Amino acid sequence: MSAVEDDILTDVAVQLLIIEGIPLLGLVYYLWHKRKMYLMEKGVQEKDDPKARYERRLINGVFLTLAGIIMILTPRVASAVGIEAQLTFELLLASMVVLCAGIALLAANGMLRYREGHHYEKSGLRE
Repeated sequence: MSAVEDDILTDVAVQLLIIEGIPLLGLVYYLWHKRKMYLMEKGVQEKDDPKARYERRLINGVFLTLAGIIMILTPRVASAVGIEAQLTFELLLASMVVLCAGIALLAANGMLRYREGHHYEKSGLRE
């Protein structure tokens, strides 16, 4: 394969991620919204459990971080298998966005946990 064909193959992979990922994300948010509306119509109070929120943020952060790392390492794995692939600038940029989003979620989760724990300690001292 020539370098132009490799770029086209990599561009197609990135385009497929975007073309398939955005509608899937939209479907997930749509279903989440429908679930909330159904629960509101039935009068069911959804408990806002902080532990569940922390776990959800942690899982999302780990998933995005690992997805970003895997996107960066995929061309190396493909070349080890015998498929000619290169890490293009577009793929690297998309990978870095996903990786940074995951790291930001993990950092925000840690900061919120620290702030909440620190808040409870101060309020306990005042009482």
